[in-house]
Amino acid sequence: MTLSDEFTAGSTFGSGYARLGMCNCFDSPVHGKYYFPEKAGVSIVANSSRSPKHKGVFITAADTSVGKTTLAAGLVGYLISHGWDVGVMKPIATGAIECQSGRLISQDAEMLVKFAAVRDPWEWINPYSLASAAVPVVAAKVEKTPIILERIQECFHHLSAAHSFIVAEGAGGVMTPLTESLVIMDLIKTLEIPAIVVTRAGRNAINQALMTLQCLKNREIETLGFFINRFPPKPNLSETTCAELIASLSGALHLGTIPELGDTFSQQQLIRTFENSINKDAFEEAFGELGR
Repeated sequence: MTLSDEFTAGSTFGSGYARLGMCNCFDSPVHGKYYFPEKAGVSIVANSSRSPKHKGVFITAADTSVGKTTLAAGLVGYLISHGWDVGVMKPIATGAIECQSGRLISQDAEMLVKFAAVRDPWEWINPYSLASAAVPVVAAKVEKTPIILERIQECFHHLSAAHSFIVAEGAGGVMTPLTESLVIMDLIKTLEIPAIVVTRAGRNAINQALMTLQCLKNREIETLGFFINRFPPKPNLSETTCAELIASLSGALHLGTIPELGDTFSQQQLIRTFENSINKDAFEEAFGELGR
């Protein structure tokens, strides 16, 4: 395994891989855009004729440290392996790091780009990249960068014109504040795409997941289902019964349970684990026929 094929994860499965030097690739302009490295060891055969049920999906979380970036990256890799033309988006990122050029790069967006192997302009993929490690409304105030949903919507439309399906990852949960009057749910409504909720297993996770799913329902946002992520190798009773309870009480599809991958994993390992961990019937009900 080469260094570029391996991801070192922090508490949210993705806070460490910029230390591998991947950030430098964004400092090399190609035809006015930014060059992104191809995926290592993953066959990509996009079928542009495929027409997904939706134009994209928004990945949100029921709690912190659930690993939604890793889940989103696994989803991207899995769909591409089935011939989908997938673009990626991290509309708002905080805690971004500074590259040698002085450009701020979101590590979450960087991971998504690595898995999708896209060459779209960085400004479309990550319209707001803020250095402050705080909720977006606070980071935006500190850096005097007002968050405007119309700008994000325009970038999403550009990406949608370039790809048949977009995987967008949020910042925090559905009630994370973006401005003094807007939260993540307002962004999902603006983009007009369904949501997927990522949660962990356990007693507290049931309450958090159900509240998140209910919030989305109250705002009339379609939810494709939920994933249990970072499932422990030796689960207790609460952890083994969590998914069934969330599904029965919410009516949401349980799309899969992804095991804990540890602090370091390869791109191929994540995609293979994702494929082996999804509930394929529920997944195809949510996404439609996957193809090859």
